[in-house]
Amino acid sequence: MDTVFARGFAAHRDGRLTDAERDYQAALAAEPHHVDALHYLGVLRHQQGQHAEAAELVRRAVDLRPTDAGLQLNLGNALKALGRLDDAIERFRNALTLAPGFPLAQYNLGNAYTAAGRHEDAADAFEKALRLQPNDAAAWNNFGNSLSALQRFKDAAQAFRRALALRPRHAGAHNNLGMALNALGDTLGAIAHFRAALDAEPNYVAAHFNLGNLLETHGHPEDALPALQKAVALHPHFAPGYFGLGHALAKLGRHDDAIAHFERAVGLDPKYGVAWLCLGNARLALGAHQAALRAFDEALRIDPSMPAAHLNRALALLAIGDYARGLAGYEWRLQTPGSEPPPRLPRWNGEPMPGRTLLVRAEQGFGDTLQFARFVPFAAKLAGKLVLEVQPALVPLLAPAAHAARVELKSKSDGVPVHADAFCPLLSLPLALGMTELDAIPARAPYLVVPAEYRRKWRGSIGGQHKRKIGIAWSGRMQPGETRSIPVAELAPLFALEGIDWVVLQPFVTGRERDLLGAHPNAASIHLLENRLENFADTGAIVDRLDAVVSVDTSVAHLAGALGKPLWVMLPFAADWRWGIGSAECAWYPGARLVRQRAPGQWREVIDDTAAALAALPE
Repeated sequence: MDTVFARGFAAHRDGRLTDAERDYQAALAAEPHHVDALHYLGVLRHQQGQHAEAAELVRRAVDLRPTDAGLQLNLGNALKALGRLDDAIERFRNALTLAPGFPLAQYNLGNAYTAAGRHEDAADAFEKALRLQPNDAAAWNNFGNSLSALQRFKDAAQAFRRALALRPRHAGAHNNLGMALNALGDTLGAIAHFRAALDAEPNYVAAHFNLGNLLETHGHPEDALPALQKAVALHPHFAPGYFGLGHALAKLGRHDDAIAHFERAVGLDPKYGVAWLCLGNARLALGAHQAALRAFDEALRIDPSMPAAHLNRALALLAIGDYARGLAGYEWRLQTPGSEPPPRLPRWNGEPMPGRTLLVRAEQGFGDTLQFARFVPFAAKLAGKLVLEVQPALVPLLAPAAHAARVELKSKSDGVPVHADAFCPLLSLPLALGMTELDAIPARAPYLVVPAEYRRKWRGSIGGQHKRKIGIAWSGRMQPGETRSIPVAELAPLFALEGIDWVVLQPFVTGRERDLLGAHPNAASIHLLENRLENFADTGAIVDRLDAVVSVDTSVAHLAGALGKPLWVMLPFAADWRWGIGSAECAWYPGARLVRQRAPGQWREVIDDTAAALAALPE
């Protein structure tokens, strides 16, 4: 039967698997214990993907010849293919016990450890394989992957470079080196190696995906789109590819397009929690609050501890006026990355605390502090003493109201510890006070008073005597994805109105903005105060002398509202939660009129509507 087996082995070696199978089976029919026929028929079955049968055949061969390292190796290969990693590892180690200088056994042992998540053991196995066979590019590449899994990125990069020195067009090593370099902060190097991987293998899905993700993460979403589009074109069932594509489109403000890709991602992987989160965010950006809530609920069903999903769900609830649930959920802002750590004090939840001290600390932006300062007097009535810490620029403005409410006002920059018995973040006051319905908001205005010395400082310094004086602010603090900024050139219809002195309340004006304002036909009626506004008491003193204010959603709008000034707030299509949805009225500032975009990014109608309202005011 050795002749029949030899013929089968030759056919196997030549790739004629049908002939090889026939001859191996013939050899076994004549001699059921023919070790080599059992072995190589098992190898053939492994090649055909019939791993269970392969393992059984090779196991029988091993039982007949237990000291053959090659048989132990191939039994390990079949067991690994079956997912029986511990059994495979045992067989690879048996092979190495029988043949310590067996590089393929060390290499396959490393691969099995990698599959089992035992990266330290895998790195050790690959290192030993490379001592035996130092010119094996695949082993260097896999060694690098183990080192990357151990976050030893510098060592991993050296391993990938060794692989590439041996095989310069090793697409996998280029891709893996790109990921290691990215982890080391070498963005340009990472991009270069992702591109090299694609040059070597143009249809390499992972390299397209990694390149697109890196470009998007580093602020180049437009450049990321082709790579991510190619990744999903090559792999139409690749949920992370659709997620990455949706994320890049959302960064570009193309939320309608982003939604389609996020929906595809969660359709392919219904447990893709972060994709549900981003789907909710995109729907929220388009003002689809109920649909956003459904997406956030799905994200939280998958991961109930996801702070961003809790927070954004709360923002959607607040926007639709559900303050009872929204304010409770809004507490998750305190658990999101970047939130200020609280002091080591018991949290105050609205209980009376006579004779004791309550610390209330401002958070987030100036506008938030100005908006929520109205709740401080109510909290002060429940405590023996209330200490309010706010941003330094707000201290002079808030001082009169704090004095009237018997509140001790401190700057957050003082650095002096406050001795208190309990603590509450400023934006948590309405929840603690039980003011969780829209009609419970203290909306009386003014609730802030400009200090007398600042009123004297700015007396008679704004515009002429016979014109209405209107303040204007067209942008606030710029952040990624910001929609609350209007290009100065689009404000021309407002500046064209007769009988108005426009007072620019922007603390900073760019050179380009200054040139545009100076070139306007009514430039003489546009007054800049840049470099003269030292703090919000200065701005407040100016606003106090104005007839009205026109602003986008900035701290200036909250300041004007808190001082009880007539106010027009120009809002983006999906405005911040505090402005509600749909209505021109505002529960927080009764003297404000809200002018909303009809479509995302479209300011012209907002400006025209505001100009018409101002033109209709009585002289």
